[in-house]
Amino acid sequence: MRIIAGTHRGRPILPPKGDQTTRPITDRVKENLFNRLASLGMLDASPAWNVLDIFSGTGTMGLEALSRGAAHCTFVDQDRDAVACLTENLGTLGLTERSHIVHGSALGGYWLASIPDGSVRLAFVDPPYKMVEDDDTRPQVLSLVGRLLPTLEEGGLAVVRTPERIELPEVAGYDGPAQAVYGKMRLHFYQSPLPDEA
Repeated sequence: MRIIAGTHRGRPILPPKGDQTTRPITDRVKENLFNRLASLGMLDASPAWNVLDIFSGTGTMGLEALSRGAAHCTFVDQDRDAVACLTENLGTLGLTERSHIVHGSALGGYWLASIPDGSVRLAFVDPPYKMVEDDDTRPQVLSLVGRLLPTLEEGGLAVVRTPERIELPEVAGYDGPAQAVYGKMRLHFYQSPLPDEA
């Protein structure tokens, strides 16, 4: 794993030992995703923008965003080994001061109270596949996406990753989701509505 572009281009990202608890996104998919985000104006430097990396694992998405100009990223994950590896990655890259790690359940949502409304441009949501495949837990993921909406800027995006065969429904308050399939994965783009043009 490595950072694709930006100030830390080419720098390696350490995976957790054994790499059994995370499903890192491939470099090809990550590059395609960030190219799409750039074409949508999501990576523009002004004004300063913030990111959430939820179910972050070792933080590959948030680290890529920080390399490409994000001012700050909040990472959320409950796996101890992944968080330890993320902490090491942030220190190695000199990004500790531009980040905050929440070591706990993403679905609990208590951590959302510390995220100011309208302060986030991009939220990456990458739950375990079994969580979105299960009819009992999928609604919890969709509920989390709904609770993210107030934190997003106007036009901000929540990007949710699922297996290719899982198509998530609309979530109240969002536009979309637009979707893109890369091999065996599907990305869903939920957008906070832009203000109506006069």
